[in-house]
Amino acid sequence: MIRKGQFIMGPGGSGKSTYCIEIYKNINQGNCPIKIVNLDPSLHNFNFPNSIDIRDLIKTTDVMKEFGLGPNGSLIFCMEYLMDNLNWLKKEIFNSFEKIFLFDLPGQIELFSHSNLLNELLSFLTNSCEFSLQGIFFLDCQFLNDINKFVGGCLTALCCMIFLEIPHYNVLNKINLVKNLPKNILEKYLFPDSSQLRLELNQVPCEKFRRLNHSITSLLDDFSMLKFIPLDATRTENLKIFFWEVQFSDDYD
Repeated sequence: MIRKGQFIMGPGGSGKSTYCIEIYKNINQGNCPIKIVNLDPSLHNFNFPNSIDIRDLIKTTDVMKEFGLGPNGSLIFCMEYLMDNLNWLKKEIFNSFEKIFLFDLPGQIELFSHSNLLNELLSFLTNSCEFSLQGIFFLDCQFLNDINKFVGGCLTALCCMIFLEIPHYNVLNKINLVKNLPKNILEKYLFPDSSQLRLELNQVPCEKFRRLNHSITSLLDDFSMLKFIPLDATRTENLKIFFWEVQFSDDYD
C-alpha cells in the first residue's frame, strides 16, 4: 500500500503543530483517515489525537537531565536515537490503517544544515514504509514586518528544499493576523519581485553587503523560493482547499 505523507517544516512558532491538529479535526473523516506523526521530542504541553509520538520513545527533557546536554544537543541525540530504533517507527506505521500521514518536524535548522538524519529518515520512509512524500515549509506572517527576517526565512526554506529533494511548498501562515495589511504590500511578499526586495535590502552604506544581497536574492529567484501560499488555519474552508490542492497535485512521486 502506497502511503502519502507531508513533511511539515518551519521555524518554531510558525504553526506546524496547529496545522496538523486542524487538518486532523476537519479532514480526518470518511475515506480519508489521517495520522499525525510527531517527530519533535522537545514539544511541551501539546498532545496530538491518534498519533505516533516520538516522545513515547524518547524526550529531550530526559536526555538533558541524564547527559547534561543543551536543547539543541539533546534534540540531535533524540533524533539519532530514533534512527537507531527505526523498527519502532515502522511497527507504529504498519499498525496504522491511515493512508495519509502528517510528519510534524522540529523547527531547528541544525537538522537540515549540520546533519543527514532527516535525509536518512526520508529514505527509510520511502523505501521501507512505501511513502510518497511532500515538503511543506511554514513561515509566520510576522516575518513580513522585517525584510531581513523574511529573506532569512526564505533561505531556510531553500535549505530544507535542497536538503530533502522532495516536492516542496512554501506557506505564509497565520495570514489572518495581517488582514488589515494593504493588499499591494501583502502581494509583494506572496509574489515578490527580487529586484524590489533587493532595493529594500540595499538600504545599507556598505557595498559588500549590497553585492551579498544581490547574490542572495538572485539565488532565491533562481529556485523560485520567493513564492508563498497564504494560509489562514482558522478558516476551515481555506484550510481544506489548501490541503486538497496539495494532496491531489501531480507532485507526488
